[in-house]
Amino acid sequence: MRLKSALRRGVAAAVIAGIVVSSGIPAYAGTWDIADGDITVKGASDESGNYNNVKQGEKDFEKDEGETVITGESDKNTVTIDTSKGDVDVTFDDLKIDVSGKKEGNGSDDGPVDAGKAAVTVQGDHDATIELDGDNELKSGAGHAGLEHNKTDTSGELTIQDKDNNGSLEAAGGFKGAGIGSAGSNDAQVKITGGNITATSDDWGAGIGSGSYGTGTVEITGGEINATGGYLGAGIGGGCNGSGNVTISGGTITAAGSDGAAGIGGGYYNGATVTITGDAVIKNASSTKYGAGIGGGNGSDGNVTISGNAKIENATGGYGAAGIGGGAFSSPDKIGNGNVVIKDNAKIDNVQGGAYGAGIGGGIYGLSNVTIEGNTKVNATGGAGGAAIGGGAGAENNSDNNGNQITIKSNENGSPTINAVGGGTDEGEKIVIGGAGIGAGCESVADADITLEGKVTITA
Repeated sequence: MRLKSALRRGVAAAVIAGIVVSSGIPAYAGTWDIADGDITVKGASDESGNYNNVKQGEKDFEKDEGETVITGESDKNTVTIDTSKGDVDVTFDDLKIDVSGKKEGNGSDDGPVDAGKAAVTVQGDHDATIELDGDNELKSGAGHAGLEHNKTDTSGELTIQDKDNNGSLEAAGGFKGAGIGSAGSNDAQVKITGGNITATSDDWGAGIGSGSYGTGTVEITGGEINATGGYLGAGIGGGCNGSGNVTISGGTITAAGSDGAAGIGGGYYNGATVTITGDAVIKNASSTKYGAGIGGGNGSDGNVTISGNAKIENATGGYGAAGIGGGAFSSPDKIGNGNVVIKDNAKIDNVQGGAYGAGIGGGIYGLSNVTIEGNTKVNATGGAGGAAIGGGAGAENNSDNNGNQITIKSNENGSPTINAVGGGTDEGEKIVIGGAGIGAGCESVADADITLEGKVTITA
């Protein structure tokens, strides 16, 4: 092991030289190099407080009472964080692990070999906190997340932080694994409070959130985040067939969902509950097709609340989906409705629906339930045939005979200012079709119940 800082080296040198050191000086841990073998960090506690036990390779566990730092590079060794006996705090410092399934051999009987491992696995029912120092890169094999945490009813919470503002993380999951989160059909639970983070999945996984079929529960309070879902996976939220449960209250976010999945929200064929609040800034949220920029995946509802001082700079729905709200229609019983609340001091600069989807509201054939209130500013454009705020093209009243419900009102916090442009020309079909600025989409037989209360400023 090597000690991390000059201060710690100085203390160690003093001890070695026989200088008497006060017992009040804490024990300092060394830095564990991943090149020397697999590392397991296990939390523990006794009358002296919490500490880590660390095991590397074939050696026994060692009590590590100071800061546990892991560094180095490897294409075969991995890290396991085990919280079954207590919380674990660990620092990644220029840690680079790539077990992404590199092929070895020449295709003969002794090759190729697929590694198929998780670079870092977090498990157990206590909490794990990872501090980022330097540039860290984690790449996992098929069936695993780059930084893997599979949520169970009794699992602890994973938190990624950067208190010193000097760390970054690039995490890439394999097939069916998120970049950061769960793998396979497991649920994910991830909290990010800081750091410059880039997360991607191969296919079927979210950038940050769940692998295929799982629920991606993600909380972001800070950091600069760039998340890209694999095929059928959301940028942040659910993987393929996975739902998204996302809360963002800080940080600067860019999120891109792949085919059928939202930028922030649900994966393919699944919906989402998304809350964006505080001082969060969404630089860009988008889907390649069929998913909302923020909200539901293909054929699924998007339940979105934007509040506080949150700012959406760009949100773009994929083909047939809303910019903010519901995903595209995929079958008669799978229609993407948009349930959206925008309030407090939220600012929506540029929201664009995909073709036939609303800017804010429903995807194609989808209805809307939209409330905009307070000191808010909204600039929304419908996709071809979709309303800027309201329903998608071709929508019908639901089974309760309810159509689009739209409420715009002032309150004690202020009054909204809205610019709403309904969808026009379909460039692909070379025809001109029109959705309302506020109300129903083109060729819709759904009602549009619009309520205006108090002072509101609307250009539609």
